[in-house]
Amino acid sequence: MTQNLLFKIPDMDCGACVRAITEAVHRLDAGASVAADLASKHVSIDTASAADFGKAIEDAGFTG
Repeated sequence: MTQNLLFKIPDMDCGACVRAITEAVHRLDAGASVAADLASKHVSIDTASAADFGKAIEDAGFTG
């Protein structure tokens, strides 16, 4: 079953941030779909994994 997770990332402000977050998510689930909106500072993740994506994003240096 696929789930959609939505994270508010207040300190995401550039393309490099999006890449770092996407890479952190893909380390946990290579098949996850990641969509980031810099204007609203939201990241949406579609995944079938039960991994802790919030922790992965924090470990990448971002607050969530």
